[in-house]
Amino acid sequence: MKSLFAAALLLMTTSAHAAWLQVCPAAAAPSDAPRAALPGPGERVVVASARAQLPGCRALPLGVEASQVEALYPLAPGDKPAHTILLHGPLDGKRFEPGSHDLPQPDPPGATPRREIMPLRTNLLPGARVRTFGIEERVSVAHANGKLRLVCRPGTRAAGVLLDGAWRMPLASVSLGVKHSASGSFAVQAADAASAARESSYDVGHLEAAAAPRSASLPLPPRLDRAGFRQFVILCPQEAATLDLDSLHLEPAADLAKAKPAPRSTWIWDRSEWMERGDTLLAWAKSETIGELFIVVTLDGARVRDPAGLRAFIRKAHAAGIAVTSVEGDPHMALPAHRAATADRARAFAAYNREAAPEERLRAMQFDVEPYLLPDTVLAPSDRGREYLAMARALREAAGDMAIEYVVPFWWWDKTALLDGLAGLADGLAVMDYRTAPDQIYSFAAPFLDWSARHGKRVHIALEAGRVAPERQRRYVRTDANEAGELLLVQAEEMPAPLLVLLRQPARVANASLYRFSSERTLDGSATSFHADKAALRTLLPELERDLGAWPGFAGIALHGWR
Repeated sequence: MKSLFAAALLLMTTSAHAAWLQVCPAAAAPSDAPRAALPGPGERVVVASARAQLPGCRALPLGVEASQVEALYPLAPGDKPAHTILLHGPLDGKRFEPGSHDLPQPDPPGATPRREIMPLRTNLLPGARVRTFGIEERVSVAHANGKLRLVCRPGTRAAGVLLDGAWRMPLASVSLGVKHSASGSFAVQAADAASAARESSYDVGHLEAAAAPRSASLPLPPRLDRAGFRQFVILCPQEAATLDLDSLHLEPAADLAKAKPAPRSTWIWDRSEWMERGDTLLAWAKSETIGELFIVVTLDGARVRDPAGLRAFIRKAHAAGIAVTSVEGDPHMALPAHRAATADRARAFAAYNREAAPEERLRAMQFDVEPYLLPDTVLAPSDRGREYLAMARALREAAGDMAIEYVVPFWWWDKTALLDGLAGLADGLAVMDYRTAPDQIYSFAAPFLDWSARHGKRVHIALEAGRVAPERQRRYVRTDANEAGELLLVQAEEMPAPLLVLLRQPARVANASLYRFSSERTLDGSATSFHADKAALRTLLPELERDLGAWPGFAGIALHGWR
């Protein structure tokens, strides 16, 4: 049975030079035409050819001239492009050859806005919902431009305002920061789900009368369930009074100001650094205030190849106040066929630690396994989470009581089942929070630090300082009726995933999904790496350590590409 796509295009008049999509075994496909490997079982490719039928292939009419096809790019099975398609490719080369993509998706109709974790040191008032309460109706408010003015008339009944918003309170040690002026004393309270159900709230503190704006830091009550936070409450005094709120924000609790920041750490992927130049490496680490090194250790099956050399290096590191953790990194470790060998690596580190003196032991073993880097033909996206957890279970059993950590990308924040599964198998995470804007670093880190608080685990927040290759980003948007486009979306039964066909010139294709070129920009890596401005990172680090240190599970900033 022909696909709807093919059936529609067969109705078109096809010229002698029209393009045909040919779905072929890799060995049978010609190499002189645009082609792309298809996801799924078997080695199959799709080729754009002027020939209507290639031996051993299944043909689909494309509806454009073969000379107009610039490149083919398969999406992943299950991908559903919406209004916008973003394609990324290298800067070099005359032809644009996409290597990755993003498919921005609109919120589904009626979807509840995602509740963001409250940022620190950021005024919450611009995004707050403000509601008055009080039987006597003795309250009026003005809420604009990120400020709030509350006018209370005299009365004995409770009255005031409730403030909430599309945010969640972080599971961190924080206080409520307020900048205000007032003509009377206003009580501040906070409610969680349980107290709100009882129509009550917990006392936070008072905003005293102040003619000129003043700042206050109010500790949040220990009884407040941060995870179930519902709203702040500001109560009017019985006498007439006015309150002007210039800012309402969260900040790390005052008792954290004198706390020593968690140690910084960094990856050392070149094993010769510690094996051959260990003294130089440790001197550099001390000069950079690095408190932990993640190093690569050579193994022979389930044993460390040179335990004496590793013991000697860790003894020196221990004397310098520097912890050492082993790191392993290979996406194939998630595959069932590699599970036994991967577990052997954990056994090797566990055996080493059992035989080493306390000052010679690794602090932990770390696994940087990124299954999403494997082709879909090797590990289907739908299987990645299950196989990753199966690997983690095997590693947990092999590691015994030795600490084990995993390196994960920040965009796993919403993989609840995967992260909850890891909580019972891992002692900590290192989150690849590869952004340079402080607000993005915080927003990507906070869900994992909340995870650490819920499960009693350690979490490193990792930043990139290495070189990132620049790339082009092209934006395409869906065409209107009868509008020409340069990107054709093909969805057919003969292919396991949607296919994008990049055209050299705009074309109109009847009954097909077309996208037109909207814009192009160069991504130079400055949004993801501090490589070009390490001085900015040095300045930012103390601020990040101060704020992220509000979470008890924060294990420090990990720097990638720092040396």
